Amino acid sequence: MNVILTSDIMSPDKRQLNSLNGFVDKIHEYVDDINCLYIPSDPHAPFLTHTISSHHKRAFKKSGFTVKHWTILYPFKKRKLQQLISRANLIILAGGHVPTQNKFFHDIHLKQYIKDYQGLVIAISAGSMNSAREVYAQPEYFGEVKSPHYHRFLEGLGIVDISVLPHYTDIKHERIDNQRIMEDVTLPDSYGRKFYAIEDGAFIIQTENKIYGNCYVIKDGKIKKVCTTGHTVNLRGVN
Repeated sequence: MNVILTSDIMSPDKRQLNSLNGFVDKIHEYVDDINCLYIPSDPHAPFLTHTISSHHKRAFKKSGFTVKHWTILYPFKKRKLQQLISRANLIILAGGHVPTQNKFFHDIHLKQYIKDYQGLVIAISAGSMNSAREVYAQPEYFGEVKSPHYHRFLEGLGIVDISVLPHYTDIKHERIDNQRIMEDVTLPDSYGRKFYAIEDGAFIIQTENKIYGNCYVIKDGKIKKVCTTGHTVNLRGVN
């Protein structure tokens, strides 16, 4: 299985895939004729899932891919999950709310069924976060920072062993529950751990051991930029 961890796969105008850092060319290295299984983040938001999935499907077509099959994993199809995975050569793990998606993945036993998959996975935003063995669910909504019932560390799919934080440009100055999300929440949470914060247009392929584009390592309370747009670095060579 090859896994591409992304922040956002769409171009700034939202009409096609983002070609920054060679992203489209990289996908072409793995797949051209697409049989896609699209796994959403919220099983109870079918209209939103259909809308976003349609945009993504259209973007693949406009970026030169032949889409033969494109199946959305709605809840009523979960009994066929193993069969749907076996037919796919591309699985997309959609973006959304991390804990909501994490619960859905557990409910459908995705970790069990995806472990022997041999195709390409493209994980987007929350999908990238939930791909990890240990998921860091950075608070996103009001009340999540202060709630004693909100768990910031969750069990993920384990298809990669790194933790990615997407949309770094957007979140680095955010405040939730009167707390600075980076300085007051994420940096303290990073002691004894390492997070890879990526900007939209950047991506990581662990099987290639490479980071593509703007990426920051957050570790032991500090942030360090390790890669820039148009460049690649060795994933294991950054600290």
